Amino acid sequence: MMRILGIILCINFLFSSGNVFASFTLAMDAKLVAPNVYAIVTPSRELPNPENQGWNSNSAFIVTNAGVILFDTGSSSEIGASIKKVIAEVTDQPVRWIINSHAHGDHWLGNAAFKDTVEAIYATEQVSKNIVSEGKSWVDRFMQMTGGATGLSEVLPPQRLIKERTKIKLGDKEIVLFPSGDSHSPGDILMWLENDKVLISGDVIYSDRMPSTLDSNLTHWIKLLGELEAMQPKVVIPGHGKVTDVEGVIRLKNLLQAFWVAVEEGYDAGKSGYEMVPDVTAALSEFKESYPGLSEKVKRDISKVYLQVEAASFN
Repeated sequence: MMRILGIILCINFLFSSGNVFASFTLAMDAKLVAPNVYAIVTPSRELPNPENQGWNSNSAFIVTNAGVILFDTGSSSEIGASIKKVIAEVTDQPVRWIINSHAHGDHWLGNAAFKDTVEAIYATEQVSKNIVSEGKSWVDRFMQMTGGATGLSEVLPPQRLIKERTKIKLGDKEIVLFPSGDSHSPGDILMWLENDKVLISGDVIYSDRMPSTLDSNLTHWIKLLGELEAMQPKVVIPGHGKVTDVEGVIRLKNLLQAFWVAVEEGYDAGKSGYEMVPDVTAALSEFKESYPGLSEKVKRDISKVYLQVEAASFN
């Protein structure tokens, strides 16, 4: 009896919510940032929620003579389908290749929208494993966060694994894929279009929103940002925020470096992570205007950064 009741309640939720199987309705467009290179930038600076229907991360695509390269596919199959429509407004070429920057669901849950044309999905081995093991939980999590707007997305994991800096020619476009050293999260990958000086970064770059450091290796991240600065990109398409350039890389490097130093100073003074929140927030005050949500993210993430600082003190 209880099992039947549970099924009835589940069915009632699916149909009463009205959004579970609804189409994505927000307006998307593609911005040309370099020859045949486009950015699809969300206006949202929030986590997936009912208002943004889960669309809180950026995507990018490159049109080649043999198909489209798509970098990140959004938080749901519905968002992926909308990205597909935007691409179709630019070119008749189908999406042949997908790069998943990392394993957070807002960057890959749209993969299945392209399964009729995609030939290969690229990611690191760690990201592929995480998508397989955690995919269902991302679907469930986003369903709850968005009131059902992201729907029951199919999990379609990557199968082409990138282990090191790799140069690939897809159609007439040469790209470089390279791991981040687990900077923002385990297995992050970036794409570099050397001829165009375009960096497509996933969440290794946040241009105008406080980055999440919960899954990060902060010292690796800061080091990598210095390496990206040396590449002197003219265009950077971030995982979150507006399209930027090398100045966005430098600004983020300075923010994360200041975060580390502030936590390190609190640690050396014998404070716990919680006790140093006011001091760390004050130390980062110059970045508040550029990175909305800074205070909230410091409170949420400081314990993880504290543990990294503590571990570094023993080395």
